[in-house]
Amino acid sequence: MPGLVSLPDLLTLKQVADRLQLSERTLYRLLQRGELPGRKIGGQWRFRMSEIDYWLDMRVSRMHTADLRRLEEEGPPSMAPLGELLRPENALIQVSSGPPREVIREFVAAVTYPETVDGSALASRIYQREELSSTATVDGVAFLHTPRWETRTPIRSPLVALGRLSHPVDFAAIDGTPTDLLFLLLAPDSRTHLTLLAKAARLCRDPGLLSGLRAARTSGQVIELIRASERALFRRESEAES
Repeated sequence: MPGLVSLPDLLTLKQVADRLQLSERTLYRLLQRGELPGRKIGGQWRFRMSEIDYWLDMRVSRMHTADLRRLEEEGPPSMAPLGELLRPENALIQVSSGPPREVIREFVAAVTYPETVDGSALASRIYQREELSSTATVDGVAFLHTPRWETRTPIRSPLVALGRLSHPVDFAAIDGTPTDLLFLLLAPDSRTHLTLLAKAARLCRDPGLLSGLRAARTSGQVIELIRASERALFRRESEAES
């Protein structure tokens, strides 16, 4: 199909499957159910990665624990729990209130990374993702990350950081709720990223955890809150499933 070559931003089903590390059969099933954003051109399915990125964020934020376990089982075997990935120096970063672009720039600059990172470029890419659709939730939390259609940062190891704003700001949440907590989630591959995002979103449905994070005085308290919440959540729901 010569016409398709001139549309470099459109991906084939195989390319999407490779990038998401999912089987083509799974993608076909989602297409048949009308769940996957795509379009037919010349009788072939084509996809925009920006639309796939948005679809994934919405899907994993509603993921149930059983689905999250399956995602973890298919992912990297050595991936640590969220509470262990959150290092003390990144567990309670105080961020000034302001426009989202400035908030992101300050937060990203304050994070300690396991490798050399271009903070300015990273902040720009995160803001690019926010412009596509806000990652802020009705609970006042934003899950910041880079677009999935570009190379990830950092490229070797996953990173989790928590920022707390001095005053809530408008981060364009769907219901207008102001945002005061920021999670930065970076991963070397798509599946690890999805697992991080799903875990963080699942934990942050707990109002008790969120109130604890807002009241915490030290990074140690933040880490213990998240570790305790992870243990309690998966133990509680494992018992409910058995």
